[in-house]
Order: sequence, then C-alpha cells, then structure tokens
Amino acid sequence: MQLEFTRKSELALRALGIISRTSEGFVNGPEIANALSISPHYLTTVMAPLSRAGWVRSATGPTGGYRLSTDISNYSVLDLVESIEGAIDKESCMHGDLMRPIQEPCALHEPWTRAREALLKELETANLAEVLGLQP
Repeated sequence: MQLEFTRKSELALRALGIISRTSEGFVNGPEIANALSISPHYLTTVMAPLSRAGWVRSATGPTGGYRLSTDISNYSVLDLVESIEGAIDKESCMHGDLMRPIQEPCALHEPWTRAREALLKELETANLAEVLGLQP
C-alpha cells in the first residue's frame, strides 16, 4: 500500500472504538453502521479484514454482531492500517515509481525517506487504545 490513511481505515478505527466501549456481548452490525453513517453492507467490507486479523469476532442472528477478540491496547495505529490496507510500501519513491538504485536516487530521495520513516515511527508508537480514548 502507499502511505495513506484511507476512509476504510478511518471507519475501522471508529468501529473498533464503538465495539470496545461495549462491556459484553456483541454490538449489532446495523447499529455500528448507523453510527458510522454507512450501509450495513459496507460495514462488512470494513470489518472483514479485522475479522481475518483476529481483532474482532462476528456472529449472525438476532443477538449477533461484532465484538473484540483481542486486547487492542497491544496494537498500534500502524497495525490497524496494515490490517486494513496491507503492508506499507517502503520501497516506492514519492513519485510512485520504485526507488532508483542508490547510485541514482531522485533529488527528493533523502527527505522523502526521512519523512516516511518519521511517519511510520509515529504510527507505530501511537497505541490504538490511547488514540480511541480508552486509556488515560
């Protein structure tokens, strides 16, 4: 993936916040979708990667929905983004091309590399539970 925080990642973050504030049981999918102002169908595409990654468990039926299946305080914002978007592309130039060989870097190679590394470090150290306001 390119270095970006998409709407899908934002929705996943907000959905995790809703689910994590529920003390027990499942949170109804349409209830989450309504809170996020999206369709229940689109919610399933947002939640599917979280389910595959083992972050949430889903169940169908009248008492079904979504619930956490892991302690999100063990994860960073970068973990969330990569679970939704895929692994961060650390090899592309800011122009979108694969980086040239080190002998021929583009004029912005060094500042772009430093900026990308700084952003990734910030996302990696941003605890998901803290970002969601679940920890002091």
